[in-house]
Parts: sequence; structure tokens; C-alpha cells
Amino acid sequence: MPHSKTRRHTDKGDKMNFFAQKRPPALQHTDPGLQDGAGYSGGSSPRSDLDTQTEVGLTASLLQAALDKQSTKLIATWQESVAEIKRDLHDLGSRTGHVETKVDNIVDAHNQAVDRIQALETQLAKYEVKLMPLEDRSRRSNQRLCGIPEEVLEADLPAFVNGFFKALLPDIPVDILLLDCLHRVPKPKHITASLPRDTLLKAHYFHVKELILRSSRTAKDLPPEFSKVRDFADISAATLRHRKTFQKVTEVLREHRITYRWGFPIRLLVMHNGATTVLLSVEEGFHLLQRWNLCPAESTADTPSPKRLERDWSQA
Repeated sequence: MPHSKTRRHTDKGDKMNFFAQKRPPALQHTDPGLQDGAGYSGGSSPRSDLDTQTEVGLTASLLQAALDKQSTKLIATWQESVAEIKRDLHDLGSRTGHVETKVDNIVDAHNQAVDRIQALETQLAKYEVKLMPLEDRSRRSNQRLCGIPEEVLEADLPAFVNGFFKALLPDIPVDILLLDCLHRVPKPKHITASLPRDTLLKAHYFHVKELILRSSRTAKDLPPEFSKVRDFADISAATLRHRKTFQKVTEVLREHRITYRWGFPIRLLVMHNGATTVLLSVEEGFHLLQRWNLCPAESTADTPSPKRLERDWSQA
């Protein structure tokens, strides 16, 4: 029996110990009013504030660690980007320096080519000046008649031309109006189809040719069939191109009513103030007009020569 009593006492003690166990801190310090459903009466225990501060400190530590980690990543990324930009800038500078060197070499080669071209142009102009008289000398006795209608056949050309000469020089003897050759020439491609072909002829006597040319420049009241016929000296195409370069000079001379005429074959003879000036080049013509204060327009070539280039930079 005593043994049984002791057993009951032990069971009772276990029960007492079970009900005497401590509750969790959250339950122990909970406001009774909240447990009963009453409103919050304000205020908190010091232990609750300490826990809150601990949680805030832990959260701040976690945030600071995350920020430090992210900052480390950003710094590494920025450093890598800056290094890549530096490499690109270095490569770009190298390529730019290579391009500048190439451009300098191209400019130097261009200037050398320009100098050579200008020297060749000067040399070619000298050769043309020397060759033009040779070609024109063989044409000195030739005449070119423009405006003879196509209705005049080849067989009728001698009679038509002799009639034209007699209209210009009524008193000239017929026996000296001798022609060595007389024929039409092909029409250039730039001439319109409505214009007749030119007629080329060679007078047997040179002085007759000169008389006819001078009379044709001052002829008036010619018969109707000869009214559109014009007589010119037969000149080579090179000489005509060279004379065309004097166009601006001759325009100024005509504007100021200054007399001029062409010498053989590429000389421009200007008669002014009782003196005759011989011009062999366009530059001489412009210098002469400037000396006379006639102020010609600036000379511009149809196909100007290339100009020398200057370097835009210099290496440091």
C-alpha cells in the first residue's frame, strides 16, 4: 500500500509540474487587455522594444551587405566598361593616325601629279603653238565659203563661185580668177541639218585670195543669190580653239570700240591710240586691258587644271 501511495503522489507531482511550466515569452508578456478583447491601452514593455531594435539592426545589416555586394558588382562592371572604352579609343586613335598618314601621302602624291600635269600642259601648249603655224601654212591659199545653197550642184559650183567673185570685185580680170580646187566638205556633227555644207577652194594666185577676203568683209548690196554667202580663210581646228580662248578679251575690245584683227596664225593685233600691239596669249591680253584700265572679267578655263592641296593638320 505504501508503494501505491507513493505512486499516486508522484503522478500528482507530475501534473503539478506540467501546469507549472513557463509559457513562451510572447505569451507571457502579452497585454491582458488584448487577450480579453479589450482595446489597446498604449505602451509596450522594454523587452518588446529591445526585440524590435534587434530586428531593425539585423535588417539594416542585411541591407548594407546587399548594397555592398551590389556596389562591388557595379564597380567591377564600370571598370570593365571603362577599360573597354579605353581600348576602343586607343584603337580609334591608331586608325585615325593611320588615316591621317595616308591622307598626307595622298595629298603629297596629288600635288606631285598636279605639278607634273601643269608642266605637261605648258609643254603641250608650246608644241601646239609651234605646230599650228605648220598646219595653217599649208592652208594659207585656201578659202572657205559658207552659205552656198545645196541646190547648187557640184557641176555648177565653178560658175557660182566666179559670179560671187565678180560681184565682189567687178573690175578684176577674168583670166586671174583661176581655181586650183573647188569642192564641198562634210558637215560637222554639231551643225544643224538645215544649214548647207561649206565649200572649200584654193585660188591659184595668193594676192587674188587676199583681195577677195578683204572685199567680202566690206561688201554691200550684193545680188540676192550671193547675199547669204560668207568668205573665210581656211583655218585649222586647233587654231580656232586657240582663238576662242581670246573671247573675253575681244569682247572687251568690241565694247570699247577698239579695232583688232587676227594675224597669222594665232596673233591678235590690237590697234589703239595710233599703236599696234601684238598679243600671243590670253594672259598678255588681260595685262594689256588692265594697263588700259578696261577691267576685263576674270579668265576662266573650260577645263581648269587641278589645284594643289594643303594639309589640314600636322603631326605633333
